[in-house]
Amino acid sequence: MSFAPSFRRTVAALALGVVAAFAPRAEAAVNKTLCVYDPGGASGDAFQNAKRYQAAATGWGVNFTLKPYTDEAVAAADFRNKQCDAALITGVRVQQFNRKTYSVEALGLIPDYATLKKAVTVLAQEKAASLMVSGEFETAGIFPAGAIVLFVNDRAVSNASALAGKRICTMSFDNAAKTMVGVVGASPISADVGTFASKFNNGSCDVAYAPAAAFNPLELYKGVGAKGGVVDFPLAQLTYQVLIRPADFPAGFGQQSRTWSVTQFDAVLATINKAAAGVKADLWMKIAGEDAVRYKKLLSDTRNKLVAGGSYDATVVKLLEQLAAKP
Repeated sequence: MSFAPSFRRTVAALALGVVAAFAPRAEAAVNKTLCVYDPGGASGDAFQNAKRYQAAATGWGVNFTLKPYTDEAVAAADFRNKQCDAALITGVRVQQFNRKTYSVEALGLIPDYATLKKAVTVLAQEKAASLMVSGEFETAGIFPAGAIVLFVNDRAVSNASALAGKRICTMSFDNAAKTMVGVVGASPISADVGTFASKFNNGSCDVAYAPAAAFNPLELYKGVGAKGGVVDFPLAQLTYQVLIRPADFPAGFGQQSRTWSVTQFDAVLATINKAAAGVKADLWMKIAGEDAVRYKKLLSDTRNKLVAGGSYDATVVKLLEQLAAKP
C-alpha cells in the first residue's frame, strides 16, 4: 500500500511539530549591565579585560553592556542601588558585599602570584561555591590586580619599626590598613583612591601603599623623589572581583564565570607585570633576614587581629593559610 506524496508530507510535518513541542527550548540571552571600575576609564587595562569577559559571557546566556567608572565608590554604590546588574571592583570594596572573598586580600596571607593563582583556582571549584555567596550577593570571578607594596619618600624606612611616627596615606574605607597603621605606631592621613597619590606626591604623606603597576600612571615617582624607594615586600594581594546577584542571572552563571576567570589569570598577570616594570631596578628596597621576619610577624599578628574582629572570614583565611604553607 502506498500513500500520496502530499499525505506523506503532511504526516512528516505533524511529526516534526510534535518533536518541536516537546524538545527543550534554548533560553534567550538576557541583557545586563556590568559596571567596571578602572582608574584609566574605558582606555584602562581593567576595562579591556572586561571586554574579554563580556565576550565570554554571551556563551553563558548574558549580553553585558559595559559601563566604565573612574570612581570606585560610585561604581560600588551603583551596584548596591541596582543601577548595575554586576560590578567589577577591587576586593577591598567587595568587603561590603562578600567578606569571604575580600579575605583573599588579607594582610600577609598570600606571598606571591603563584600562591594567588592556586588560591583563585581552589576557590573557583564547585565545592567552594558556598564561599562565593554571601546573602544576596555572589562573587563570580577573582582576578589579580597586583601585590600591594609600600612607596616611601625616605629609604631609611626599610623595616617595620621605622614606620613608627611616619605619615601614611590610609584609605578611609580600608579597616585592615587602618589597623596596621595603628599597630606600627604610624599616623594615618585620610585618603581615598582618587587622592592618595596626590597627597603622597605633594609631601602630605611619607608613605603610600598600592600595586607597583601604579608607579607611573599615578606619578608616584614624584613622591618617592631622590631619597625614597619602593619596599620589595608584598603586604597583600589586591584583586579585581566580579559581583552579581545570582537571583537575577541564569542558573549556574556564577560557576561558569569563575571557571572561565581562572583561565585568564596568566594573561591579566602579564599586563600587571608589564606595568610594574616601570619601577626602575635601583628604586626597589630588598627586605631580607631579620627585617623580613619582623614584617611577616607584623602582618600575621595584624591579620589574626582582623580575623578575631570579624573583618576577615576565618574559614577562608584558614584555608588559604594552609594552601600558602604547601610547597
